[in-house]
Amino acid sequence: MTYTRVKPQGDRFYLCEYESYWDPKLQRSRQRYLRHLGPCDKDGKLLSQPSHRVDHVHSTFPVGRLALFYAAAQDLGVKRIIEEALSADPTSASLVLSLALNQIVDRQPLYHLHEVTRRSPFLAWEGLDEARVTHEAYQTALMTLYRPLAPGFDNAGLHLQERLNHAWRQGSREPAAVYYDITKQPYYGNDCPYAAVGHDGTGNLSNVVGFGLVVSRDHHHPTLCRPLLGSKNDTVGVGETVEQLKGFGYEHMTMVMDRGMVSEENLKVVTGAGYEQLGIVRGRNEEAWSYITRWPREELEQPRFVVERASGAAAYCRSWVASLYGRTRMRVAVVENPRRATEEREARDLAMMTLEQGHPSAERLRQIRKVLGRDVAETSRGRRGFVVNERELKEEERGLGRFLLFSTDLTRDAEEMFALYFQRDEIEKVFETMKGELSLGPIRYRRADRLDAYSTVIYLAYLLWSWAERKLKEGWPSAPSGVRRKYPTMTMGKAMDLLEGVSWVRFGAGKSIREWATRLTEVQEAILKPLGAAKILPVA
Repeated sequence: MTYTRVKPQGDRFYLCEYESYWDPKLQRSRQRYLRHLGPCDKDGKLLSQPSHRVDHVHSTFPVGRLALFYAAAQDLGVKRIIEEALSADPTSASLVLSLALNQIVDRQPLYHLHEVTRRSPFLAWEGLDEARVTHEAYQTALMTLYRPLAPGFDNAGLHLQERLNHAWRQGSREPAAVYYDITKQPYYGNDCPYAAVGHDGTGNLSNVVGFGLVVSRDHHHPTLCRPLLGSKNDTVGVGETVEQLKGFGYEHMTMVMDRGMVSEENLKVVTGAGYEQLGIVRGRNEEAWSYITRWPREELEQPRFVVERASGAAAYCRSWVASLYGRTRMRVAVVENPRRATEEREARDLAMMTLEQGHPSAERLRQIRKVLGRDVAETSRGRRGFVVNERELKEEERGLGRFLLFSTDLTRDAEEMFALYFQRDEIEKVFETMKGELSLGPIRYRRADRLDAYSTVIYLAYLLWSWAERKLKEGWPSAPSGVRRKYPTMTMGKAMDLLEGVSWVRFGAGKSIREWATRLTEVQEAILKPLGAAKILPVA
């Protein structure tokens, strides 16, 4: 809340604007000066607007994005949590926060970051002494995220992640379901314990470092981020992740994972921890195929089994209880996507036509065999190198466009299973954000402790991103109607672009330096308003 106050100076009076705010650390209300409004009489009536003399532009700094995510950090109380979780002094806590902001906003190298910070308004916002913001101070701040801290935590960064999870969960109605996936990032360097030859994002083999990420179901806030050995198979890291989530104290959760992580062994690990698992059956085995082909199309494609895909198109999903993965009772659901079935049928028919009508090249033959699959295109001597198994071809027709979902929670119906699993696609968007706007890779840290610390920086950066995105979505309906007509939906990526022109400008005025922020447009104000970010920008 803002208010004005008359300040006497000699025989003159000046009107100033102040703000009252709640200090969570002191647990009381405090006041701070905002701006000088001009000379006034003793009753506070403004006599004239203040005039400013500007001699030259001292410096400029892009501040729109920085202000947005700094305000998100204030809204969550991130600095206070860092101080408490890491037993860190205020300066070190501020620099840890600065590392996360740098990951989102600018991605400056660590050796150069102290110079950039000294030119930014972050010093003033945090009340930092410029002399204490050095390269060595940033190195120390980074390493506070790794040092052993408490029983049950290998490093302080994991303890901080656990504390921040409590912060974003307060007042949240997030269901007890999380999504887990892994991304592999290129590594350029030598002798990194986490770097090894593995499959990168393009499917090729290269030197990579893995990162495992767990996010919440609805708002996709991070729950856990940790580095993994690049050569480690996706199925191998599930046990370590479950163990860490149990260490955080989470009980009775549902874990949704990609089909590449589904195995009978991992299912035992997940359920043994008291968690439920939902996923899609990988590969093709006799048991799963009997479930996939249980009903003919006319019995499955009925209105009572229809579910809506994210695109708005229809699919069909029907569930029942059956044995699977060594368990006698599992909720399974066969899903049929009519459009996918049509596409698969067309691709198969075109491949067969090419075989019958001409003499395809060796490359085209490889493509045809891939379309038909190993069971249909059996290895055989001859020019083609395979023959078509007509019986298997007819059998494949029964399963076109179909796949099988499973859930250890028997109470979930088919529609719930379908909706919960395909919300998993959002984690792919999370990784796109992390590899794009958050610049996750390429990785250049060589020491294992630094990569462990860096994973917490990534966690914190994405938490600020997802928190700002959540507040923007919640606040956008109250944006001016003209802004909403032009931008009916506002994504965080679009908001970042629109804030690019907001700058913090320092002017020389005689012997003093005055600070202003460039005038905000209506849409920029609407973006910054939900988190109160405009209030931290200097005004004339």
